[in-house]
Amino acid sequence: MPRRTTDLGEIQAVLLDMDGTLVDSDAAVERAWSIWAEEYGVDPGAVLAVAHGSPAARTVRRLLPALDDEAVTAAARRQHALQYEDLTDVTAAPGAHLLLATLDRLRLPWAVVTSADGRLAKARLHAAGIDPPVLLTIDDVGAGKPDPEGYLEAARRLRLAPSSCLVVEDSEPGLAAGRAAGMPTVALRGLDGDLSLSGLGRLAHLLQRSRVRPWWRDAVGYQVYLPSFADSTGDGWGDLAGASARLDHLERLGVDVVWLTPFYRSPMRDHGYDVAGYRAVDPSFGGQAALDELLAQAHRRGMRVLGDLVVNHTSDAHPWFVAAASSADDPHRDYYIWRDPAPDGGPPNNWVSHFGGPAWTFSPATGQYYLHLFRPEQPDLNWRNPALAAEIDAIAEHWLSRGLDGFRIDTAGYLIKDAGLRDNPPLPAGRILPARGVTLDWRRQEHLHDIHQPGVHAVHERWRRIADRHDAFLVGEVYELDPRALARFVQGERLHSSFWFGLVETGWDADRIDAMIESAVLASPRLSWVQGNHDRSRAVTRFGGGLRGRRRSLALHVLMALLPGTFWLYQGEELGLGDGRVPPGQGAAPLGAAQPEESRDAARTPMPWRPGPGLGFTTGQPWLPGGDRRDDETVAAQRDDPASHLNTLTRLLAARRRLAHALAATDDVSRAVLAAPVTAYRRGALWAVANLRDTPAGDLRPPAAAVFDSDDPTVTPDRPRTGYVRLAPQQALLLAGE
Repeated sequence: MPRRTTDLGEIQAVLLDMDGTLVDSDAAVERAWSIWAEEYGVDPGAVLAVAHGSPAARTVRRLLPALDDEAVTAAARRQHALQYEDLTDVTAAPGAHLLLATLDRLRLPWAVVTSADGRLAKARLHAAGIDPPVLLTIDDVGAGKPDPEGYLEAARRLRLAPSSCLVVEDSEPGLAAGRAAGMPTVALRGLDGDLSLSGLGRLAHLLQRSRVRPWWRDAVGYQVYLPSFADSTGDGWGDLAGASARLDHLERLGVDVVWLTPFYRSPMRDHGYDVAGYRAVDPSFGGQAALDELLAQAHRRGMRVLGDLVVNHTSDAHPWFVAAASSADDPHRDYYIWRDPAPDGGPPNNWVSHFGGPAWTFSPATGQYYLHLFRPEQPDLNWRNPALAAEIDAIAEHWLSRGLDGFRIDTAGYLIKDAGLRDNPPLPAGRILPARGVTLDWRRQEHLHDIHQPGVHAVHERWRRIADRHDAFLVGEVYELDPRALARFVQGERLHSSFWFGLVETGWDADRIDAMIESAVLASPRLSWVQGNHDRSRAVTRFGGGLRGRRRSLALHVLMALLPGTFWLYQGEELGLGDGRVPPGQGAAPLGAAQPEESRDAARTPMPWRPGPGLGFTTGQPWLPGGDRRDDETVAAQRDDPASHLNTLTRLLAARRRLAHALAATDDVSRAVLAAPVTAYRRGALWAVANLRDTPAGDLRPPAAAVFDSDDPTVTPDRPRTGYVRLAPQQALLLAGE
């Protein structure tokens, strides 16, 4: 069973190793031991292999067992002298001061526990600008690591239970000491602890977030479209092991929550959104063991993982439907929606499928039609049947108990249908719905009776009770573009959040987008902000393509970074990807077969990890064409370019993390009037400012210091900028005041 994310909210103190963890002193330590080794005629490699975390005298005894006690003491004293003489390169480790400031702000006590002697420890900490409230050295406790004595003594001095103290270490002996003390551990340098993190800055972020309730508030989410994210086997199809291998990329980016598209057993006629077995992981994704490993690896990094709950319909290969279609008297018959033919022998009503044609298919075996708002191979479930509802409850409980941290709810507004299955009225001649990603048949009806029925809220409230027992998160896919109507899905004890698709369903119209965002901001603080997903053309393409499309998308990401709710990225958005090219006849989207211009394939082409054949996605033939990606569109190419889209978005999310305590202070957001035509929002002491227009804005004096500038990589929370600025088209800033 994969372990859940360590509950940092229960931590009452943080105990830090010094050398290599809190203080970057490894070079100085190695120099001292190397000089000592040369003086005493010992192989330097053998010395460095055993010296870390061990008192000098113990290391000397191990290396030179023939020495008597007096000689050992002299040799250890010489090694100390070499270290006292060399404080070159001794600085605070990256993120150390941020972590300590976070601990002080959170009023979490902390201590330093080291196997160095007191004089050396104080010298190194002073050189790094660190003054610990509690310092334990070899002078205080006689044993070095892996003996747990130092960590247990720190807990005693802080008057805390060992289990409430978090040990942060960069060596296996130190981690062993923490584990032996009965304390949760954070491992650095790729070692294995309860949390295995890239650095102290990441720990600062997780500790800050652990004090925010609920945990998904202002989180950064990332959608992994599994078939196209990363392939570990070379069969050209993305899988869970491939996703596990790319978690470091998501951690560097600053992701808190990963949403996995469906991994359940499926015939893959809709790439997993046709479920044939809810409690089994499809072998093509690697099976249950691969999911368990992904959950364990994500949780070790402090990330949460959402599954995709697809329960408006199943596959027609699901055993429930196979049984239901076999006989009108089968116990599973009422799990689906069946009706007799209309008097003329045709479908029972005029409802249509997303993919074109009637939403009803005749079943000769029983002489009735069954309902499917999607493909005929995806029959709709009957949510008016209590037995079906209980089955889905048990499925949700199953996955939450196995380690998932919640669900994205597929077609969350579709579950309940009109009890009388009344016809939908046609839209007036010449008018069609503006929604994309569906056929013209769907867009010509007013969907009064097939979707978004009031009874759906009771289903969501039922799931909410289950989720809250597991501290899990429910985010809905509700295609309701009116933010006020969408807000009803997240009010009270319904869904925790729901995607607002205003920015997904639009091309670039700065004035319209401006007004849409303001309307959504006023509707609810519990929305999920998103620009794209696997069902729509990518934002960069919809917003004009190329550099212009990327700048427009990035400007909206800056605004999204300030807004309350959850900030979401679709895979590849961090690279500024537009739609991939899929030659005619090589697509795979079911919708594209019905209406080629609505194909979803262009948004689903493989993730480009590095230049070359397969793009680092696969060593084989990918299930979809690679999209004709350029080398500079890959993760590898962008990682080393400070001005790349990847690094600019990473800077944005890093600045947002540094401002997390200010974001947590309030959900109240107001439109700020700075200077036309600039779009600006204020949230407490923070501002997001963007020029969404295609012409430069006039001189603007920001009301606070800029801590992020989409056009200037030198601006950070540690190097803020003040003074007048002239915003270029689609240039955007984050500002932070007192």
